[in-house]
Amino acid sequence: MNTQQNVPNYLVQSILVCFCCLPFGIPAIVYATQVNGKLQAGDHAGAVVASKSARKWCWIAFWSGLAAAVIVVVLQVMAYMAVGGTDAIQQAVEQARLEQEAARQRQEQAAEPTQP
Repeated sequence: MNTQQNVPNYLVQSILVCFCCLPFGIPAIVYATQVNGKLQAGDHAGAVVASKSARKWCWIAFWSGLAAAVIVVVLQVMAYMAVGGTDAIQQAVEQARLEQEAARQRQEQAAEPTQP
């Protein structure tokens, strides 16, 4: 009887959730890497516990990463609305463009030699 097929190690999922939330993805990887070693040592119960812990930490990392992403989006929308939305941003961009153009013209005038 091959017990390795009965106990998933969740290593791939653990690595992937590190992109969602690294602090909670690390324990998932630690537990996931313990599964195969425990199975090879004959500790089926320990492998099951490690597998369940890896799965738990995968879900914690996934949901906390998703929650953090939602919070960031909400804060960005709030900041966008606080500055006045699209019109205010377009006006600021246009003003910056005009200032750059004026600075470029001043540089060109300063670089032109004066004729006697």
